[in-house]
Amino acid sequence: MIKIEYFHNPICPHCPAAKSLLTKVIKELKDIELIDVDTYTEEGIKRGMSLNLKAVPAIAINGVVKLTGWPFEAKDILSSIDEVRERSS
Repeated sequence: MIKIEYFHNPICPHCPAAKSLLTKVIKELKDIELIDVDTYTEEGIKRGMSLNLKAVPAIAINGVVKLTGWPFEAKDILSSIDEVRERSS
């Protein structure tokens, strides 16, 4: 199972587009758990700080930040997922 954490906040103008893209990309993939992390909550702040996160939107896969800031593309998300899958096998 691959755990994807999507970091966002309510004032980020790019976060909705990033979430939409991420959702489309992982829709057909198997063994993916998507976790929304709102960096405007105490829990979200702690989680972001634990990964030394500097900006949103951001995507962490299995606890490693792979993409930060906008823009990123579907191929970037898929490439990051593939990299994690290759290391796990």
